[in-house]
Amino acid sequence: MGWPGASGPGWLALGPAYAHLLVILGRPLIPVIETTPATTYWVEGATVWTTRSFFDPATQRPVVYRVELWKGNASYDLILLAALILATPGWSLRERGRLLALGLALLTLAEFAFFLATIEYSRLRPVTTQTGSVLFPAGFSRPKEILATWVYYFFQTMGRGLFPLVVYLGMVGITWRSLDKRAPQRAPVRAPGRNAPCPCGSGEKYKRCCGKA
Repeated sequence: MGWPGASGPGWLALGPAYAHLLVILGRPLIPVIETTPATTYWVEGATVWTTRSFFDPATQRPVVYRVELWKGNASYDLILLAALILATPGWSLRERGRLLALGLALLTLAEFAFFLATIEYSRLRPVTTQTGSVLFPAGFSRPKEILATWVYYFFQTMGRGLFPLVVYLGMVGITWRSLDKRAPQRAPVRAPGRNAPCPCGSGEKYKRCCGKA
Protein backbone atom coordinates (compact mmCIF):
# COMPACT_ATOMS: atom_id res chain seq x y z
CA MET A 1 0.00 0.00 0.00
CA GLY A 2 1.38 3.37 -0.95
CA TRP A 3 0.67 7.00 -0.19
CA PRO A 4 1.48 8.98 -3.34
CA GLY A 5 2.37 12.62 -3.07
CA ALA A 6 -0.57 14.89 -2.42
CA SER A 7 -1.37 17.65 -4.83
CA GLY A 8 -3.90 20.42 -5.11
CA PRO A 9 -4.06 24.19 -5.42
CA GLY A 10 -5.58 24.83 -1.99
CA TRP A 11 -2.66 23.94 0.29
CA LEU A 12 -3.31 26.91 2.52
CA ALA A 13 -7.09 26.38 2.75
CA LEU A 14 -8.66 24.64 5.70
CA GLY A 15 -10.22 21.82 3.70
CA PRO A 16 -7.00 20.51 2.13
CA ALA A 17 -5.14 20.85 5.44
CA TYR A 18 -7.88 18.87 7.15
CA ALA A 19 -7.74 16.17 4.48
CA HIS A 20 -3.99 15.84 4.95
CA LEU A 21 -4.51 15.63 8.72
CA LEU A 22 -6.90 12.69 8.32
CA VAL A 23 -4.40 10.92 6.07
CA ILE A 24 -1.61 11.47 8.60
CA LEU A 25 -3.77 10.16 11.44
CA GLY A 26 -4.88 7.17 9.40
CA ARG A 27 -1.43 6.19 8.16
CA PRO A 28 -0.63 3.79 11.06
CA LEU A 29 -4.18 2.37 11.25
CA ILE A 30 -5.18 1.87 7.62
CA PRO A 31 -2.71 -1.00 7.00
CA VAL A 32 -4.45 -2.85 9.84
CA ILE A 33 -7.90 -2.28 8.31
CA GLU A 34 -6.98 -2.52 4.65
CA THR A 35 -6.55 -5.98 3.19
CA THR A 36 -6.95 -5.23 -0.53
CA PRO A 37 -3.55 -5.51 -2.23
CA ALA A 38 -2.03 -2.68 -4.26
CA THR A 39 -4.27 -0.09 -2.62
CA THR A 40 -3.10 3.54 -2.62
CA TYR A 41 -4.40 6.72 -1.01
CA TRP A 42 -3.85 10.32 -2.02
CA VAL A 43 -5.23 13.82 -1.53
CA GLU A 44 -6.56 16.07 -4.30
CA GLY A 45 -7.43 19.50 -3.00
CA ALA A 46 -9.75 18.79 -0.07
CA THR A 47 -10.69 15.24 -1.11
CA VAL A 48 -9.11 11.95 -0.02
CA TRP A 49 -9.18 9.22 -2.67
CA THR A 50 -8.23 5.55 -2.75
CA THR A 51 -7.44 3.30 -5.69
CA ARG A 52 -8.41 -0.36 -5.43
CA SER A 53 -7.91 -3.29 -7.77
CA PHE A 54 -9.61 -6.67 -8.17
CA PHE A 55 -8.68 -9.58 -10.37
CA ASP A 56 -11.46 -10.36 -12.86
CA PRO A 57 -11.54 -14.10 -13.64
CA ALA A 58 -13.62 -13.48 -16.77
CA THR A 59 -11.01 -11.29 -18.46
CA GLN A 60 -7.98 -12.52 -16.50
CA ARG A 61 -7.09 -8.89 -15.87
CA PRO A 62 -7.09 -6.64 -12.80
CA VAL A 63 -9.97 -4.18 -12.51
CA VAL A 64 -8.79 -0.81 -11.14
CA TYR A 65 -11.20 1.81 -9.79
CA ARG A 66 -11.03 4.71 -7.38
CA VAL A 67 -13.28 5.64 -4.47
CA GLU A 68 -13.86 9.00 -2.77
CA LEU A 69 -13.23 8.55 0.96
CA TRP A 70 -13.58 12.06 2.39
CA LYS A 71 -14.58 15.39 0.88
CA GLY A 72 -13.73 18.58 2.73
CA ASN A 73 -16.42 20.64 1.01
CA ALA A 74 -19.08 18.36 2.53
CA SER A 75 -17.78 18.72 6.08
CA TYR A 76 -20.46 21.13 7.23
CA ASP A 77 -20.31 19.95 10.86
CA LEU A 78 -17.23 22.11 11.48
CA ILE A 79 -18.95 25.14 9.96
CA LEU A 80 -22.11 24.50 11.98
CA LEU A 81 -20.25 24.33 15.29
CA ALA A 82 -18.25 27.49 14.53
CA ALA A 83 -21.45 29.36 13.62
CA LEU A 84 -23.19 28.27 16.82
CA ILE A 85 -20.25 29.34 19.00
CA LEU A 86 -19.94 32.72 17.30
CA ALA A 87 -23.70 33.38 17.52
CA THR A 88 -24.07 32.54 21.22
CA PRO A 89 -24.42 35.72 23.32
CA GLY A 90 -22.66 36.26 26.62
CA TRP A 91 -19.36 34.55 25.79
CA SER A 92 -16.16 36.55 25.71
CA LEU A 93 -13.87 36.45 22.69
CA ARG A 94 -11.32 34.43 24.63
CA GLU A 95 -13.96 31.96 25.76
CA ARG A 96 -15.26 31.58 22.20
CA GLY A 97 -11.76 30.82 20.95
CA ARG A 98 -11.16 28.25 23.67
CA LEU A 99 -14.49 26.52 23.04
CA LEU A 100 -13.94 26.61 19.28
CA ALA A 101 -10.55 24.90 19.63
CA LEU A 102 -12.05 22.25 21.94
CA GLY A 103 -15.00 21.67 19.63
CA LEU A 104 -12.82 21.32 16.55
CA ALA A 105 -10.66 18.77 18.37
CA LEU A 106 -13.73 16.69 19.32
CA LEU A 107 -15.21 16.90 15.84
CA THR A 108 -11.85 15.93 14.35
CA LEU A 109 -12.09 12.67 16.27
CA ALA A 110 -15.59 12.16 14.90
CA GLU A 111 -14.43 12.94 11.35
CA PHE A 112 -11.55 10.51 11.75
CA ALA A 113 -13.96 7.79 12.88
CA PHE A 114 -16.09 8.58 9.81
CA PHE A 115 -12.96 8.39 7.64
CA LEU A 116 -12.13 4.90 8.96
CA ALA A 117 -15.77 3.81 8.60
CA THR A 118 -15.71 4.95 4.97
CA ILE A 119 -12.57 2.92 4.33
CA GLU A 120 -14.22 -0.19 5.74
CA TYR A 121 -17.44 0.50 3.83
CA SER A 122 -15.63 0.97 0.51
CA ARG A 123 -13.42 -2.07 1.11
CA LEU A 124 -16.38 -4.42 1.59
CA ARG A 125 -18.43 -3.25 -1.39
CA PRO A 126 -18.70 -5.73 -4.28
CA VAL A 127 -17.66 -4.40 -7.68
CA THR A 128 -19.59 -4.97 -10.90
CA THR A 129 -17.28 -5.11 -13.90
CA GLN A 130 -18.03 -4.11 -17.50
CA THR A 131 -18.59 -7.75 -18.36
CA GLY A 132 -21.36 -7.97 -15.75
CA SER A 133 -19.53 -10.18 -13.29
CA VAL A 134 -19.52 -9.26 -9.61
CA LEU A 135 -16.20 -9.28 -7.77
CA PHE A 136 -16.13 -9.70 -4.00
CA PRO A 137 -13.21 -8.39 -1.91
CA ALA A 138 -11.10 -10.59 0.32
CA GLY A 139 -12.77 -11.30 3.66
CA PHE A 140 -16.22 -10.33 2.33
CA SER A 141 -19.31 -11.47 4.19
CA ARG A 142 -22.87 -10.18 4.08
CA PRO A 143 -23.08 -9.38 7.84
CA LYS A 144 -19.85 -7.36 7.63
CA GLU A 145 -21.15 -5.48 4.60
CA ILE A 146 -24.48 -4.66 6.32
CA LEU A 147 -22.77 -3.47 9.51
CA ALA A 148 -20.26 -1.33 7.60
CA THR A 149 -23.07 0.16 5.51
CA TRP A 150 -25.14 1.10 8.59
CA VAL A 151 -22.15 2.71 10.30
CA TYR A 152 -21.18 4.60 7.16
CA TYR A 153 -24.64 6.05 6.57
CA PHE A 154 -25.01 6.97 10.23
CA PHE A 155 -21.91 9.15 9.97
CA GLN A 156 -22.83 10.41 6.52
CA THR A 157 -26.40 11.49 7.34
CA MET A 158 -27.15 11.79 11.06
CA GLY A 159 -23.64 12.02 12.48
CA ARG A 160 -22.55 15.17 10.69
CA GLY A 161 -25.53 17.07 12.03
CA LEU A 162 -25.82 15.36 15.41
CA PHE A 163 -22.21 15.52 16.62
CA PRO A 164 -21.80 19.33 16.47
CA LEU A 165 -25.12 19.83 18.27
CA VAL A 166 -24.13 17.41 21.03
CA VAL A 167 -20.74 19.13 21.42
CA TYR A 168 -22.39 22.57 21.46
CA LEU A 169 -24.98 21.59 24.08
CA GLY A 170 -22.18 20.21 26.23
CA MET A 171 -20.36 23.53 25.94
CA VAL A 172 -23.47 25.46 26.95
CA GLY A 173 -23.93 23.23 30.00
CA ILE A 174 -20.29 23.65 31.05
CA THR A 175 -20.35 27.43 30.70
CA TRP A 176 -23.65 27.74 32.60
CA ARG A 177 -22.23 25.67 35.44
CA SER A 178 -19.11 27.83 35.59
CA LEU A 179 -21.26 30.98 35.63
CA ASP A 180 -23.27 29.62 38.57
CA LYS A 181 -20.04 28.99 40.48
CA ARG A 182 -18.78 32.51 39.76
CA ALA A 183 -22.05 34.19 40.76
CA PRO A 184 -21.71 36.15 44.03
CA GLN A 185 -23.33 34.45 46.99
CA ARG A 186 -25.68 36.65 49.00
CA ALA A 187 -25.15 36.64 52.72
CA PRO A 188 -28.17 35.40 54.67
CA VAL A 189 -30.33 38.22 56.05
CA ARG A 190 -30.39 38.14 59.84
CA ALA A 191 -33.39 39.33 61.82
CA PRO A 192 -32.69 42.42 63.96
CA GLY A 193 -32.57 42.11 67.72
CA ARG A 194 -35.80 42.37 69.70
CA ASN A 195 -34.94 45.80 71.09
CA ALA A 196 -33.42 47.11 67.82
CA PRO A 197 -35.34 49.62 65.68
CA CYS A 198 -37.73 47.88 63.29
CA PRO A 199 -36.32 47.87 59.73
CA CYS A 200 -39.72 48.90 58.34
CA GLY A 201 -39.08 52.48 59.48
CA SER A 202 -41.98 52.79 61.91
CA GLY A 203 -39.74 54.02 64.75
CA GLU A 204 -40.94 51.25 67.04
CA LYS A 205 -38.80 48.51 68.47
CA TYR A 206 -38.68 45.36 66.42
CA LYS A 207 -40.42 43.29 69.13
CA ARG A 208 -43.39 45.72 69.21
CA CYS A 209 -43.74 46.02 65.41
CA CYS A 210 -42.85 43.46 62.74
CA GLY A 211 -41.37 41.14 65.39
CA LYS A 212 -44.87 40.39 66.72
CA ALA A 213 -45.51 38.17 63.72
